[in-house]
Amino acid sequence: MNDKQNWYAEFGSATNKREDTVFDIHPDLATSFADAIRNRVNVQGPRHAQGFDDLTATIAQTSRVIQHLEAFRELAIAAADRTSPHADRKAIAIAAAMPPSRLYRLLEKHGRPRDRKAPASINNHVNRHHKEK
Repeated sequence: MNDKQNWYAEFGSATNKREDTVFDIHPDLATSFADAIRNRVNVQGPRHAQGFDDLTATIAQTSRVIQHLEAFRELAIAAADRTSPHADRKAIAIAAAMPPSRLYRLLEKHGRPRDRKAPASINNHVNRHHKEK
């Protein structure tokens, strides 16, 4: 196997066998992504990319993946909070690996009130007042 070639990944379901194939993945990103999905905690540095151009291309692709996953995580967090007026925000924060203060800022960004006990009209007034400052 030539380690300099980019890799590909196939995604599918055992029940419906629909697959999606992604090509042109930098090898170091592919192994790091697989390790993350497998919950391996011993993060390794790049083994395949050695030169400046290869390393910066790997960094750029990794950054795009991180940005996309961060946006997806935000939307998933907001969706989890919308599942119930009593959604367990502590469990959401633990799953998101973030402190409660960051979770509340993220939820407020997505229109979710910090105080779920207050009527919506009061929350809107508080949010408008907070934005004016």
